[in-house]
Amino acid sequence: MHVITGGACNGKADWVKRTYGLSNQSHIWISAYEKEPCPINLAKYDTRFIVLEGAEQWIRQIIENQAGEYNRDDGRALIKKWLKWERKNPVHQLIIIGTDISKGIVPIQQLDRTWRDATGWFYQDLVKESDRFDVIWYGINNQLKGEE
Repeated sequence: MHVITGGACNGKADWVKRTYGLSNQSHIWISAYEKEPCPINLAKYDTRFIVLEGAEQWIRQIIENQAGEYNRDDGRALIKKWLKWERKNPVHQLIIIGTDISKGIVPIQQLDRTWRDATGWFYQDLVKESDRFDVIWYGINNQLKGEE
C-alpha cells in the first residue's frame, strides 16, 4: 500500500498519475471529491492499481454517520479490508491519497475538530500499514517511508 498526503491542490493526483504511468495502465480511480462513497470491499475489482482519493472526506462521512464520533478501531478495520484486496494478488497495488488537514488554526466547531483529529489518527494507522509513504508539496514528493 502506498499512502500519499500533502496540502490541498498541491499536485498529489498528478504526481500519482505520472509516477505510476496510470494513463497507460489499467486502474480504478475512486474519488471522494467526485462524491463516490467510501469503498469497503475492493474484491469486485480485478485490476493492477486501485487509487482511493480523498480519504479525509470519507473520514468526515464516517464521523457524520456516527453522530459526530470516530471509533479508531473502525478505521483500522477499514484499512484491513483494503489491504485484503492488495494481498490477494502480488501484482495488486493500492494507492491512497488524502489531503493533510492537520495544519493551521484549530477549528472552532466540534465536528471539524473531531474530523481533524480522526483524520490524523486514520493517517497514522494507514502509514503504519503502508509499504511506502510520500508527502507532496507543490508537485514535489518527499518520500518518508519505503524503498525507491
